[in-house]
Amino acid sequence: MQISLVTSTMNRSRQIRELLESLEIQSVQASQIIIVDQSADDDTEKAVKAFEGRLPVLYLRDPRKGLSRGRNLGLAHITGEIVAFPDDDCIYPPDTLERVRAAFEGDPDLGVYTGMSITPAGVPSQGRWGTEPHVIDRFNIWTSQTSYTTFYRASTLRAAGLFNEDLGVGSGTIWGAGEETELLLRALRKGAKGLYDPALRIMHPEPLAVFDQAAFDRGRRYNRGFGRVMRMEGYPIWFVAYMAGRPLVGAAASLAKGHVGQARYRASAFRERLRGWADRLN
Repeated sequence: MQISLVTSTMNRSRQIRELLESLEIQSVQASQIIIVDQSADDDTEKAVKAFEGRLPVLYLRDPRKGLSRGRNLGLAHITGEIVAFPDDDCIYPPDTLERVRAAFEGDPDLGVYTGMSITPAGVPSQGRWGTEPHVIDRFNIWTSQTSYTTFYRASTLRAAGLFNEDLGVGSGTIWGAGEETELLLRALRKGAKGLYDPALRIMHPEPLAVFDQAAFDRGRRYNRGFGRVMRMEGYPIWFVAYMAGRPLVGAAASLAKGHVGQARYRASAFRERLRGWADRLN
């Protein structure tokens, strides 16, 4: 089975180079690597073109901004039977694509295969993760995937549609995340079978290593996006309360330990998830 990878990026030439280096040493190679560049300069283009002849890269320039917009542009060019969306700052361990291909070839009914995000040190990153393999549903999805750990069968992705361009980084809205969850929820509604496998691990830096102003600003947009998706998808009020309440409980625990920055971040997550859920639907 052929594999297409789509990465939307902006002003991260070093990270793109490191991602492509990790793809170059895969035990199973991607058949297509699409880089959608929204940068203001040509540094990323130079980094990508250094891999021409070494990797099957397709470089696309996109004058617009927005992660979902860039991914949707890339999706217009895919040719593989498996599709994924590595972030520009993630790293695939050498056996990643081999694992993915084996999972899809071993189960013709499998539509989506997801794994866990870890730091380069091997510690789970980007929130909580399930510890056991399981079939993905609308309730456990929140600890079963993020965009760069999710692999789609192309036919499943075509049935689900494109990323919602009102959600995600650079969307120009107040909802700075949730686009990957909303897309996967659509795929599940269409009848796709999704499997989470914690043995599939993708390396990504921990965005909350430092609780500075940038982290707080990013966290507000991200958590408001999560709340928005819960509203769009009609989650029951008890689940919304649970998802919003967890970081509030965590804030109290962090404060008791003297971790003031972490407590502030978690309290903000509680507030913004509720605000996102309360935002009116069009």
